[in-house]
Amino acid sequence: MGMKAATGEEVALRGGRTTPGIVRVGDTVRRPRQANHRFVRHLLEHLAASGFDGVPRHLGQDEAGREIFSFIEGDVPDELGFISDDALHDAATLIRRFHDLGADLAAASQVGAEVICHNDLSPCNFVFRAEIPVAMIDFDATAPGTRAWDLGYAAWLWLDLGSTDVAPAAQRRRLDLFADAYGDIATPTILGATMERQETLAMEARRQGKRDMADWAMHCLHWTRRHAVDLE
Repeated sequence: MGMKAATGEEVALRGGRTTPGIVRVGDTVRRPRQANHRFVRHLLEHLAASGFDGVPRHLGQDEAGREIFSFIEGDVPDELGFISDDALHDAATLIRRFHDLGADLAAASQVGAEVICHNDLSPCNFVFRAEIPVAMIDFDATAPGTRAWDLGYAAWLWLDLGSTDVAPAAQRRRLDLFADAYGDIATPTILGATMERQETLAMEARRQGKRDMADWAMHCLHWTRRHAVDLE
């Protein structure tokens, strides 16, 4: 995720798909302030008070106005790829804990919200140790929402749905594993949300002129729709 930084020395973080300007300073991470920084701070403080160690701690801001977070040791992938069953299981249980602990904040923030959604639950936003996810990072898109909305995106990227490297039958088994590890949600519900997230990303990327991303999302959507019966 990044080489060790001496006290006061700024070292650009590697791994993941980082927001520009993120650096490590000693045992902290400094990030440019985002529009939702107050909400993120409130969420992380709430999770810390609940004893949840699967997210960084918010430590304030520095003299440059950047947000300060605790640094979590481990590796952050910079690309999607095949994830083991053990890692898939632990990712789902970690997401479930995150959702459950934020549910009361969600209810207080927005009518009808079930949980606080991370909204970008890619493996590239998780810290791994020994190839197992132990924490999630990057809360720039965090907002109240539904479990299915967050899980649909997570399942898409953790299973790499749309890749021709894994057969639909194998992906069905892995989807069931993911749903069972999370608990209290059916595979078809997650799959429906996955297709919604794929279509949404394709449209947003096209509006933003990100043609490669739009084409990739549409490819994934077409693959998922084509194999939906096998996946459910």
